[in-house]
Formats: sequence, C-alpha cells, structure tokens
Amino acid sequence: MVKILDRYIFTETLKYFSLTLLVFLVLFFMIDFVSNIELGTKQGIMYVLYRIPLYLVRLIPIAVLISVITVLSNLSASRELTVIKALGISIYRVSVPILIFSALISLCSFSVNELVVPKTTYLSKEIKYKVKKKKNLKLLGNSIWFKNESNTFVFIGKLNPSSFIAEKISIFFLNKEFIPSKRIDAMYAKYIENGIWKLEKGFERELTKFETKSFKERKIKLGIDKKDLILKRIESDTINAFSLYKIIKQMERIGYDARNYLVDFYTKFSIPLLPIIVALIGIPLGVYNPRNRKGYTLWVAVGLTVLMWIIISFFINLGKSGVLPPIYAAFAPQVMFLAVGLWLLARTDT
Repeated sequence: MVKILDRYIFTETLKYFSLTLLVFLVLFFMIDFVSNIELGTKQGIMYVLYRIPLYLVRLIPIAVLISVITVLSNLSASRELTVIKALGISIYRVSVPILIFSALISLCSFSVNELVVPKTTYLSKEIKYKVKKKKNLKLLGNSIWFKNESNTFVFIGKLNPSSFIAEKISIFFLNKEFIPSKRIDAMYAKYIENGIWKLEKGFERELTKFETKSFKERKIKLGIDKKDLILKRIESDTINAFSLYKIIKQMERIGYDARNYLVDFYTKFSIPLLPIIVALIGIPLGVYNPRNRKGYTLWVAVGLTVLMWIIISFFINLGKSGVLPPIYAAFAPQVMFLAVGLWLLARTDT
C-alpha cells in the first residue's frame, strides 16, 4: 500500500509541476518577446527561445513549491490525509516521494544550468550584439578582463565604449610556466588599429629582475581589437562552473580581485538547491490549508518566491560589494530558508 501511495504522490507532484512550469514558461516567453520586439520577429523569437533554459532554472523552484502545496492541500481537503495518518503513516513518510522528486529536479536544474544555459545565454546575447551594434559597446562597462593568445592578461579599470579610451590599464606577461614575468601599468590607453594600443603615463616592471622604468607614451600590440574585446569579455552566465573556476584561479594568481566571479561561481551551486529547500517549506504549508481557502496555494507560493529571490539578490550584492565572503553570500539565503523549512516541518502535526 505504501508503494502505491508513494507512486500516487510522486505522479501527482510531477503532473502539477509540469503544468505549472509550462504555464509560467509560456507566460515569460510572451512577456520577453514583447519586451524585445525591436529585434524583429525572427530574431526576437530566436532570442527568447535561447533564453528558455535560463527561465527554466529560475522557474523550477516556484513550480516545485506550487506542486507540493497543491498535492498536499488536495489530500488534506479530501480528508485522505486524515485516513493516511489513521493508518499509521506519518507526514514524514508521506513526504519521502516529494523529497525524492525535488532532489531529482534539483539535479536536473544543475545539469541544465551547467550544460545548456551557458551556451544558449551566449547565443541570445550574440543576437543582441548583432542587432544592436551600438548598444553592445555599452555592455563593456567597467573592470574588463581578457586574455590574448600569448599568455598575456589585460585588466581595464574603465573603458569609454564610444571612443575606446581606457583608464587604469594593467598588462601581465606570463612565461611558459604561467608565472608573471613582466607587468605594465598605464593611466590611459587608446585603441589605434589592428590590435595596437597606445599607452600613456605608465611604467614597466621586470618582475624577475625587480627593475622599473617609466614612460610617457608607448605603443603595444595586444592582438585584441574592438570585436575581440566584446566577445572575450568574461560573463559568468555564459560559461560553466569548471571554466569559471579556472579563470578565477588565473586571476588570483596574478593578483586580480576575483570576488565578483567567486560569488557567481558559488551561486551556480546554490541556486539548484532551491527545489529541495522549497519542497521542505511546501510540505507543512500544504498540510495546513486553513478552511481549504481557494487561492491559498498560489498566494503563498508567489509571496515566498518573491521574498526568496529578494533575499538571494540582496546577499549576492553584499558578496560582490565585499561586505560578505563570496561563499557566505551565495549559500546563506539557502541555509536560512532550509532552517525555516525544517522548523515548519518539525511543528507539523504528523
């Protein structure tokens, strides 16, 4: 009998999860398409289609939460839950198929986030780069980091996207053993042509000989032109965790502050944990549905999801600003909501 019950609860949770996820995906597809209609019909559709895996990862937690609360609310409303408890089956035992389901969904979420989202996000941004040529330069922003083919790393503190004049530029030259051998710093740098940049007001340091020379102007071939600079800018959402980790280690080895990327790296592991956490929260909330109020499931799910993403975004910003350690900023919200879920579950009448 228990196996039949497990199968029933698992199937019902999967059914409501799939339906909820489909509804939200269609809704977000329409909203995003209308918001980007200036890309054109064909390009706009392709742009939104490439972003579906990203929507999927973001919507999975709310779909899990709604499905868990709905299934248990239905059992409670039909008095089936009372009968199940009368047979000696506790709420904890009833929750087993739900937790197994949420764990599988969490694993799927991580897989999609690692294997699919980076590629499709890159393709979606590439569409915007091509259609909005002027706007893509603005995406360069501040604190740009890139590497050319000769083991040379370049950091730009600030770049004017219209004139391509850089401020506070540092160039690190690495030998075959990937050890820094020379460093050039300049207050200003201007792109000339064919990957050549003109440096102004700077100095060069030979790290192996401990020698420093200053200069007023110097031309240097970095092998990076405007197009390469745009495409090679490091964007955490377009690379997987393993690749991002390698980049972070390279940055730290030559003294670059990789705090922002560390937060993004840990977030790639913390976000997929949300389905399990919201399931733990949804179980006691589904069991307790006061007077079977209609709309209870939706309002609770939406309210919790909004609160959750606000807190997660807040902690991520604290981590990137240096207020909190990166790993704490990425995992603290999940630990907080996990504690809430376990507390609610412990207070549930089993």
